[in-house]
Amino acid sequence: MEPTQFHQLRKALGTFYWDNGFDTFCHVTGFDPQFQHAQEKWQQFSICIQAMGQLDDRTWETLLEASLAAQQTEPLLPR
Repeated sequence: MEPTQFHQLRKALGTFYWDNGFDTFCHVTGFDPQFQHAQEKWQQFSICIQAMGQLDDRTWETLLEASLAAQQTEPLLPR
């Protein structure tokens, strides 16, 4: 994934989170809102979105570039 694609993904997920609530989350994901599991997943999604916002775009880009570079140097098949 390129850094620009990641930024688009992060923005899209953030927009979904801020524009929708728990009921829409359950509808989209297929979680039954009557079960505790759905509430837990909503809470995890919320924490994820908020945590992703703690780093600026340049930091995310640097981390992605380092990750991509490391992946290119690793063999495709385990030895």
